[in-house]
Amino acid sequence: MNQLPPNSNQSQPKRWSIWPMLLIALVLVGLLVAVILWLKPTAQTAPTSTSVNHQTAQASTTQNNSVSVLASSTGTTTNQKPLPKSLQGTQVDGEVIIDENKQLVVTAGLRRLFDYFLSTQGEESLAQIKQRVIDYIRSHTPEPAAGQAIAIFEQYLNYLQAVSNLDKQLGQKEPTTSGLDLGAIKSQLQAVKQLQSQYFDAKTREAFFGDEQALNDYNMTVVEANQNAQLSNDQRQAIIDKAQTAYIASVKDPNLQTKLTEQRNIDKLLAQTQQMQQQGATQSQINAMRSQYVSPEAVKRLEQLDQSEAQFAQRVATYQTQSNQILGKLGNVPQAQQQIVALQQTMFTPEERLRLDVLTKQR
Repeated sequence: MNQLPPNSNQSQPKRWSIWPMLLIALVLVGLLVAVILWLKPTAQTAPTSTSVNHQTAQASTTQNNSVSVLASSTGTTTNQKPLPKSLQGTQVDGEVIIDENKQLVVTAGLRRLFDYFLSTQGEESLAQIKQRVIDYIRSHTPEPAAGQAIAIFEQYLNYLQAVSNLDKQLGQKEPTTSGLDLGAIKSQLQAVKQLQSQYFDAKTREAFFGDEQALNDYNMTVVEANQNAQLSNDQRQAIIDKAQTAYIASVKDPNLQTKLTEQRNIDKLLAQTQQMQQQGATQSQINAMRSQYVSPEAVKRLEQLDQSEAQFAQRVATYQTQSNQILGKLGNVPQAQQQIVALQQTMFTPEERLRLDVLTKQR
């Protein structure tokens, strides 16, 4: 977990990069729910207009489903105050949504808005950032929604400090050397959930942390299944597939849900292809399986790729036989190495030689 330091003016802000999806690493990242605080916003070309953009959207959290999205269209200034250098030229990330009665509708976008400004810690003191967020909200949001958003921001700051304190406590414990301690991880995640319950109501918790919690639950299921030696491979995969389906269904963003579904299909396709090839399946059988996941055009391209990979594997086998013959005849001397290099250049393209080098090191 990242710490929320006291007011300070350090020379450089903290920056972290996300996140690649190794299972155990993601479980640990799930514990660090405050890490997004330090993420650097993606630079985008700032629009020419500096006016506030109002639009109508749909939200199930309001009785009449009528809401307004209020967001600044540029990230050059905030209430006439120049932004820190790291945010200049970027578009403000996040949103403030209100209903027709000017009541705040809490969304994940509100948390992103807080995190956008909080990412400049080190360039500005916490007090400066806090005032900037308050000014921004008041200049773009009517009452009572503005006051409600600011109150949640205050709660968010207190929550981040509490998470930071929890991180310090956990950091003082002796690290385990016996592998991944699932019990300890569960306790840590539960402690973070308790802090969320302490500082936020149910609707805010769901908006701010719902997706994270779903991802944490999925990753814990995967790790537990992989560590359970009593499960067969089929049983283990069935548990993981069920958890993955539940996680994807819980994702609120339809675009992300589509991407996750596509990635799951690709993973299944690759795993089943490897299994079928090991079992001696015919190309027609493999193509039939692939047609369940991808288009006929994609099936054809994959078949062509299979053929190319088979040819490459055959050339690798031939190369290994001939290089072993060279070493057997001359021994491991410079002349033999020169002949082997010449053989590589004759049989493989530069790109293929990079793959060959990796394969050789793995043997």
